[in-house]
Amino acid sequence: MAGKVWFGLMGSLETRVADRPVPVPPRVRSLLAILLCRSNRTVGVDELAEILWNGEPPRGASGTVRSHVLRLRRLLGEAGDRVGTSRSGYKIHLDPCSELDIMVFTELHEAARTAARNRDWPQVSRNTNAALELWRGAPLADVACDRLHRDEVPGWIQARVEAVDLAAQADLRLGRTAEAVLALQRLAAENPYQESVHALLMEALVAAGRRVEAIAVYRRLRTVLVGELGIEPGAQAAAAHQRAIAAGALKVRAAGRARAEPDTAPVRTDRAGRPDGDPHAGTAATSATPAAVHAAAAGDEVGVLHLLPAELPNFVGREAELDALLGGGALRGGGALFGGGALHDGGTLRGRGTGSGCRPPSVGITVIEGMAGVGKTSLAVRVAHELVRAGRFADLQLYANLRSFDPHQDRAEPTDVLDGLLRVLGVDASRIPSRTDARAALFRDRLHGREALLLLDDALDEQQIRPLIPSGPGCLVLVTSRRSLAGLDCTTPLRLGTFSAPESLDLLDAVLGAERVGAEPEAAMRVADLCGHLPRALALAAYRLRTRPAWSLADLAGHLEDGGFAAGVGDRSLWAAFRSSYRNLPALPARVFRLLAAGRDRRVTAQWVAALAGLDVHTARAALELLVDEHLLLQNAPGRYRMHDLLYAFACELSELSELSELSELSERETGGLARASA
Repeated sequence: MAGKVWFGLMGSLETRVADRPVPVPPRVRSLLAILLCRSNRTVGVDELAEILWNGEPPRGASGTVRSHVLRLRRLLGEAGDRVGTSRSGYKIHLDPCSELDIMVFTELHEAARTAARNRDWPQVSRNTNAALELWRGAPLADVACDRLHRDEVPGWIQARVEAVDLAAQADLRLGRTAEAVLALQRLAAENPYQESVHALLMEALVAAGRRVEAIAVYRRLRTVLVGELGIEPGAQAAAAHQRAIAAGALKVRAAGRARAEPDTAPVRTDRAGRPDGDPHAGTAATSATPAAVHAAAAGDEVGVLHLLPAELPNFVGREAELDALLGGGALRGGGALFGGGALHDGGTLRGRGTGSGCRPPSVGITVIEGMAGVGKTSLAVRVAHELVRAGRFADLQLYANLRSFDPHQDRAEPTDVLDGLLRVLGVDASRIPSRTDARAALFRDRLHGREALLLLDDALDEQQIRPLIPSGPGCLVLVTSRRSLAGLDCTTPLRLGTFSAPESLDLLDAVLGAERVGAEPEAAMRVADLCGHLPRALALAAYRLRTRPAWSLADLAGHLEDGGFAAGVGDRSLWAAFRSSYRNLPALPARVFRLLAAGRDRRVTAQWVAALAGLDVHTARAALELLVDEHLLLQNAPGRYRMHDLLYAFACELSELSELSELSELSERETGGLARASA
């Protein structure tokens, strides 16, 4: 076969011919993904149509499939003959060892498993690291094909989990505990139900001397399993937890308290909770059952909790926002914390309330809102750590990811969040009420008289937040959301915009190095402009360039101009973030958002939308205002709206995917979603 090719499925779909990227439009991209998932096998035209249109192929689908195949061959150029035709269908011809990432990943993963059986841990490390380097993010991130996401992706994700687990085992056996902990923390966050991952994370934390954190891992795991699945953790996780307790750093008060000899080395166990006989493992695990282990830990005295996420190492800019939130820089400069300066007087961090009804004493609530990818969480975490460094909230820092716009996990319900918070605050499970309002009251009681910082990340709406608000004036709540939460009483809102040009260049400097950016200043600014100065877009573009040492900044700019924004890096994808915001829209605003792709200058009015969509002006304006509240549309002047450049590109792709022509008349159900905007 002619033409050197490389295809990637583990992330957005990647197509390269002769080492050059080949942009593929959405419908053809789905066809290519199907052929790649069945590489070197013939796929019938009817089967292709069935998968492409999710079981409902339109009339003439066979002809459309054939035209897509012809277009794919033209796009592949010299490698077009890789797509073969036979009487029964089409087949893409590939070398399984070097031309498709999932095939190479599978081969490396199997080699790592063989090396692990032979206790060749250096070889395990080499193979797993090589395999995981192929993983660029959520599989098929930019492929709109339900069948592939249902049938193919889950197996790939599980294979990655197993590869990370193997890599962490190798790191532990080779004495690289810090690397093992970091990898397993990320994996546990991505897979909250995987007990084996949490068990190994506990062992790694104990090996690193972080026993209290190991016990907290078990508590979070048990909260998820009991609260969401109604089951207790299994023997493997329970044994790892018991070893963490026996390591001796945390004092517990439980009926029949028993002293245990400390373990100093991690023990890998089999499914029954017994050591697997590895020569690097420590002593045998206790025979305590999961329920007994939890009973022992349930009575812990909880005086100090530091649950904030780590700060981003490449955090730059936001000086004006930090000054606004922290009181003119007093906290960072060592100014007075009480009685002036940065005290959240009247329910804010800036010494100003939102109205006379919010005067002290009251809890301080600050809401950081903005579009996906603008850096809300990064800013909130930085503010929280600045407060702690300044001496505030030293003993009690709580964090909850509400997952409202997480494309991979269900939204966290207030009652479940309260259950988790109460458990980490030392409340025994038997004392936690079942009703949400009773849990909220108990949560307020546990924080009464204490100085506590609570970071609520990725909030959906006011109803999700209200039960989680403590009542004491010594408490501060930081909230991040992609929506306006104007209905939440006594808050200080901060609408976070995109970076300035200097901030964008600072971020590129931080990721790529000042020397590399300084060598191509015009190309660097072009990249910043193409990214719309959106922090996540800039970071993903910079990380993409770091993985392509042969590229220049000018090459990166060309990649972005060719539609490279749909691609993610690692487990992050800009398009996935936009898609999760879009999917939370009611029907009419979602259609209007897609329709905005027709506004080529990206600036529209309610009258323009009304004329194009066949709506009355009031309904069109209500839809546009809701999109503003969702931070999917900007409003620089009354009655005039515009889209961020990247949201416009995303809307154009949605329009192509849905083959949008014109909005039809909408039912009462569809227009009902505008009540919030028009109220």
